[in-house]
Amino acid sequence: MSAVFDSIAELIGRFAVPSLVFAEAVFWIAITVLVGKILIEFVKNWWLDTVRMKFIGDIKWVLLEVRFPKGNLFFPKSMEQVFSSFYQIYSFGIKPEKKWLEGQIEEWISAEMVSSKEGIRFFIRVNKNFRNLVEKAIFAQYPEAEIIEADYDYINDFPPDLPNEEYDILGADMILGKNTAYPIRTYPYFFGERKFEEQEVDPIAALAEVMSNLKEDERMWVQVLVRPDGGALSKESKALLKKLSDNKEDPKKMTATESISEWGTNLIRAPFETPVWSDEKPVEKKPLAPYEADTVRAVAQKSTKLAFQTMIRIIYIDKKNDFTPANFAAALSTFQQFNTSNLNFLRPSPITFTKKPRFFFRNSNILRKKKRIYKHYIKRTFTIFTGVEMGTPVVGHFHQPAELYYMNIEELATIFHPPIMKVGAPGLRSLETKKGAPPANLPIEE
Repeated sequence: MSAVFDSIAELIGRFAVPSLVFAEAVFWIAITVLVGKILIEFVKNWWLDTVRMKFIGDIKWVLLEVRFPKGNLFFPKSMEQVFSSFYQIYSFGIKPEKKWLEGQIEEWISAEMVSSKEGIRFFIRVNKNFRNLVEKAIFAQYPEAEIIEADYDYINDFPPDLPNEEYDILGADMILGKNTAYPIRTYPYFFGERKFEEQEVDPIAALAEVMSNLKEDERMWVQVLVRPDGGALSKESKALLKKLSDNKEDPKKMTATESISEWGTNLIRAPFETPVWSDEKPVEKKPLAPYEADTVRAVAQKSTKLAFQTMIRIIYIDKKNDFTPANFAAALSTFQQFNTSNLNFLRPSPITFTKKPRFFFRNSNILRKKKRIYKHYIKRTFTIFTGVEMGTPVVGHFHQPAELYYMNIEELATIFHPPIMKVGAPGLRSLETKKGAPPANLPIEE
């Protein structure tokens, strides 16, 4: 009997040893592949960060101050057309060699409202290569405006690191509270169907009022960063419209000539009617409720206009011995007018909002947030944490990026435009006189 057991053990040993060797080989091959992938990813991201930092560092920025004439009566629609022209900075797809060899990224523009005791000023910061584009876009809509290159950047009124022993700050990145495809309340709501001469409500008036009542040493800065979305909003809108309609069809089955607005309209059609993208027989479909139909229309309408990746940022600065947090709270509250219960709303990002935490390390956390948002403002960057756009490597991309959201040109024009003087814009620094051409019969000395 023992001889039988010995034979069986010998037989098992012959197969077990190779199996263990094979398993060990597979294990080490898997480890090698995993380490190799991590190393390749690390090197790839390191290289991409390096070339992108160089690309951004080589951009020659120009800060343009835009001065509007007294008695401005231009509708926010004019600024909507300005933002529409800004879309021309879009690359329409960065080529792989440009991305990997030169570090090219989609460029952006910063539109800024700046206020102090002296009044409110408007600035546009852009790559010098696009200066002509910006000037033509503004003059086309505001022919009596004046655009000058700023002598110096207003951020240089303060040190590069705040808060410090003398100054304190409050700030927040404003983000959308719901899916980016939902729109906020825009200027047509405020103006309604009334005639222009009878307007009494301007959505920017409340913010202009807050910014016009600052005392000595106080500053309030509002920054709107815009980068062409490249069609990202359209994709988000299609996905949301399908979800709202409970239709699981592939959006690629939409007809080639059908716009997303028309597609959204089809979702509101009567029951028993077949969607235009389906070849199936008519099926019973529960009609949308009135409020659901309004939501679908609004989402579809937002997607019909050009859109930008957006970041809205607010900073309030004052000396510590006379700091007034209520002014910052008042500025934040003005964004409530753009909120709707069934669509979208703006809120401070919890990552950057300079509100003291409720629990551990309260003082150190609030100080870190203040320094971070101030640095992001003066660098005019989208990133929430230190990133490539700020000239700091982010190898491995472990840093959390900004919360991406998109606004169309109508939404942007609602938030950023020169106040209508008939409504009232106290403190706005404007042109004292209108520019005019010289007389046609002006004598010329020979």
